[in-house]
Amino acid sequence: MMRMDIEHIVLATSYVGIFGLMIANGFASFPSSQILYIIVGYFVSTGTLGILPASIAGAAGNTVGNILLYEAIRSHGIRYLSRFPFYKEREVKKVEVAFRKRGALFLFIGKLLPAIKVFIPIPAAVGRMHRGLFATIMLSSSWLWSLIFIGIGYFFGKSAGVWKSYGIILMVIAATVVYFFWRYLNSPEILRAVEGDEPAK
Repeated sequence: MMRMDIEHIVLATSYVGIFGLMIANGFASFPSSQILYIIVGYFVSTGTLGILPASIAGAAGNTVGNILLYEAIRSHGIRYLSRFPFYKEREVKKVEVAFRKRGALFLFIGKLLPAIKVFIPIPAAVGRMHRGLFATIMLSSSWLWSLIFIGIGYFFGKSAGVWKSYGIILMVIAATVVYFFWRYLNSPEILRAVEGDEPAK
């Protein structure tokens, strides 16, 4: 979806449009939440939209989309994912154990990182994270994400390219989180649980 299309939808449908677009983003990662919120931030600066209702509409929509994705993955389970060659059963099991043990922390941080946020509901669903906790973390982190990029749009305008100067920093942070998550997945604590020496908590 082009930037101008998003702009027209937001102008025509206001908060309802933001809510609907962010449902799609939460489920399929399209359209870009960064571009959408930068445009929203610009309209907040002109007085067309209010920052509180706009950010809440976006966060609520994104949370609904994430919940839909979570339920779609959770309903199939590990055996379903294991039928795909890129989902090895042992690796999926490690993710399940990790999210049962430390899921909330990884979920909140990962949801704030561009390279990871789209995939976050998948390991949470595989790990069968509590639905209430999942929804709460999704809503809070989605709201914080919305405020960050609405703020960029508010102060710097609606150009989709304005956020790219922050891209390198965000990607480095994302890569660091992925690395430590990988380290944790292969730690003795997780491997013992996977092998059955220690029950998953």
